[in-house]
Amino acid sequence: MSIASRERRALADLLLERGPDAPTLCEGWTTKDLAVHLVVREYRPDAAAGMVVPRLAGHLDEVSRQVAARGYADAVRLFRAGPPRWSPMALLDPVVNLAENIIHHEDVRRAGAAGSGGEGSGVDAAPPRDLPQHTRDAVWRVVRLAAPVFLSTADARVTLRRADPGRGPATRTAGRSGAADTVTVSGDAVELLLWLYGRDGAAQVVVDGPVERATRTAI
Repeated sequence: MSIASRERRALADLLLERGPDAPTLCEGWTTKDLAVHLVVREYRPDAAAGMVVPRLAGHLDEVSRQVAARGYADAVRLFRAGPPRWSPMALLDPVVNLAENIIHHEDVRRAGAAGSGGEGSGVDAAPPRDLPQHTRDAVWRVVRLAAPVFLSTADARVTLRRADPGRGPATRTAGRSGAADTVTVSGDAVELLLWLYGRDGAAQVVVDGPVERATRTAI
């Protein structure tokens, strides 16, 4: 079983454990909303396009209502099964789905804890999961690939510094080349992924520099 598949199974288990009305770190979304989103992006690419194409937003809303009407347990069941072979998400499983599954797992697990310490404080009521080293290594590879995309609008040079237990420090620098300001964000691979994807209040990272210049692009 791939790392992305194991994370998918863990997220599906957590969604069932929490039930359809639990909070998430996705603003305004319950676990039911999140489950619907996960199904639509993998099973209905025609509707998922509405996440980035405004004129298709109405179609996205309609398909999301149809998925929600089938019930929470069915949505979780479909998500657990994984994307069908013809889905673009099946081809992107090792990178895109790995990131999506880990991030949304933390969206559910850490909901209600975000903001207890704030960015850079290293304090959160939900401690990081104790993930295997090979999983953290895979996440770091995703961080390295995603950093130039997510930091393309940053008005600073941003260095992500990996500080996992059991691994020597590693860095990935992205952002505006030649910028006067520099920002360093340090943490383990999963925390850096969460920060890169905008989970500032929940990511347990240490930030050095003018973080307001380290803007990230949502995709």
